[in-house]
Amino acid sequence: MIAILNRTICLGLLISLVGCGVRGPLYMPNVPPVPPAPTEPEPKGKLYPPQTPTSPNNSSSTK
Repeated sequence: MIAILNRTICLGLLISLVGCGVRGPLYMPNVPPVPPAPTEPEPKGKLYPPQTPTSPNNSSSTK
């Protein structure tokens, strides 16, 4: 029973020593600032960006 406990403790210690894999000093990552919120609400029911009107394509061939 004690042999199993010793092996479990050694295995746990080994995993905790090599678990992360990051080498070098630890540091806090630089988080980019949050972009500002838009001042105007987005228009609803319209295409954004607005499309220019185009003429319909009437090139159906009737031969």
